[in-house]
This record gives sequence, C-alpha cells and structure tokens, in this order.
Amino acid sequence: MKLPERYGLLHPHRWQSRWLLTEENAELRRVLIQGIDYSRICQELQAVELDSWREYSLLRIDNDIDVEPIYLLKMTCPSTNYIHATRVPPDVSTAREAIKILSRVS
Repeated sequence: MKLPERYGLLHPHRWQSRWLLTEENAELRRVLIQGIDYSRICQELQAVELDSWREYSLLRIDNDIDVEPIYLLKMTCPSTNYIHATRVPPDVSTAREAIKILSRVS
C-alpha cells in the first residue's frame, strides 16, 4: 500500500497514536497500528480495560476528538499473538457483548 505523504515521510517511530482517532481509511489505520505498535497505542491514548473474556478485551479511550469515548474490542490470536482492535458501540459493557454485536455485523 502506498502511504500518503503525511505518514510516508516519517519513520514509523515518529507516527502518532492520535492519528488513529481521525483516520477514516481502515487499511491505513491497520498500517498505522502495525507501525506504531499496539502497546504504545494503548499507553499513549490511555486505554482502560473495562472487561475481558478469553483472548478478547473491551477497552475505552477517552479523548477530545469525538463527542464520546471510543470503545474498542481488542482481539489477540492465540496462535500468532496478532492483535486486532475494532471499534464497537459505546453502550457495550462486556467483551462478550461486543463479540456478539460484531458477529451480527459480519
């Protein structure tokens, strides 16, 4: 994937986690997440784990970009340790509930 200049001109170590909050292109978000690293993203955006179940965690990120906090379901592949996060509605209260919602959408 060809990166836009705003990302491509900088080394991934200089990418900012806050960019994920405003980037609308899902493929670019995926590239940013890989380059920034999930643990750095959670630390910089001060993600709070609200609930967990098996390899899933429900996270909340409070920020000043959206009107309300961002809720994410973090999924860790047990065999590869690959981490993926997907935004879920803010009224979700458990990781299992978020999984059910996502399975209905796909």
